[in-house]
Amino acid sequence: MGVLEGFLWGITGGLFAEIFGLFKLRHQSPRDFPAWLKSAFYWIITAAMILAGGGLVIIYLVSGIDLKAIVAVNIGASAPLIIGTLVAQAPRASKVD
Repeated sequence: MGVLEGFLWGITGGLFAEIFGLFKLRHQSPRDFPAWLKSAFYWIITAAMILAGGGLVIIYLVSGIDLKAIVAVNIGASAPLIIGTLVAQAPRASKVD
């Protein structure tokens, strides 16, 4: 799988995850939708996470890990969890005196 193809599969996974989140609202009346759904901030962060899913797939590919399409989609859909785990495990900077 090439980098561009992997990126596209990754953002597809991110889109699937977002569509699923919105799918859960299907039984609500539009007037009862959460306020965040109309927030520009929400949509900017959502777009960033979808792109991050594609970026994570690229990182896997340039690291020499061979991926199948379904795994790339899974990585894209899991981007918020993967990034959250990476950030949580990052070492803390120590203060230099």
